Amino acid sequence: MRRERRRRLYDATCRDRRRRLYDATLRAAVPFFLGVLLNFFALALSAPAFAQTAAGTFSTVSGQVQIQRAGVTIGAASGVGVNVGDRILTGASGHAIITLNDQSRLEIGPISSIALDEFTVTGGAPSTRVSLFSGVLRSLVTAATGGAANYQVHTPNAIAGVRGTKFDTAYTENVIRPGYQGCDRYTDVSVYQGTVNLAPIANPSTGQDVSAGYEATLPCDRPATAPGPLAMTGAVSFDSAAAGGHGLFASSMPGSSGAPAPVSPVAPVVAATGSGGSPPPPPPPPPPPGAPPL
Repeated sequence: MRRERRRRLYDATCRDRRRRLYDATLRAAVPFFLGVLLNFFALALSAPAFAQTAAGTFSTVSGQVQIQRAGVTIGAASGVGVNVGDRILTGASGHAIITLNDQSRLEIGPISSIALDEFTVTGGAPSTRVSLFSGVLRSLVTAATGGAANYQVHTPNAIAGVRGTKFDTAYTENVIRPGYQGCDRYTDVSVYQGTVNLAPIANPSTGQDVSAGYEATLPCDRPATAPGPLAMTGAVSFDSAAAGGHGLFASSMPGSSGAPAPVSPVAPVVAATGSGGSPPPPPPPPPPPGAPPL
């Protein structure tokens, strides 16, 4: 009888010990596994950030400048990095300069929107593609050390392919310029160094080469105009937009025909001479009041 009682007591004690050990192990294991799960979800949510490619840095920012990245809008500032896929927007007084990792520069004017679609460097030769949705962009392309740089600016209706180093690209829409009935989309290119090929986005092989010192316009899906001298054809440039010239964001704009520079409206001064080669005498002074007429 006593032996049976001791055995039951012993069994009860063992079961109690096992239960307490199990409870202690469970209490320790649950936080551990919860921590593992939380770390897993954190890594999964941040995976797109690791996939982003750093392309450059804001070197100058003034006015309202924003970055749209992975569905989030953040403010831009000097020293903030720029990634492939970022979209940059400027306000009415916004201005920004982005220095890419190959030391090329993108200067963004007011009320402009761009996206950095591509930036890769292979064998020392960079390949860059920028989309300009509105406004004006100045590009200063650094010559590649490992081969020709592949640099393009895409607008909704044109491609500006670069074989040069410094040029402006402007895109405007919802405005009909004189001489372009039925067209309300224009890409303007102003070239300061090198050569830029301006082509319709639907037919890139039919581009127009624009050399340094000239500008051209591509209206809608039509071919580009013949190049004309800088600031003479009505094309929008970075400087004219910044100065408010040409009405970049106004309701009307001058036409862009690509014609040579117009003749100056100020006529040259030519000295009139008499028959003997000497200047003609000045006209007589008016008679004094009350004097009889001559």
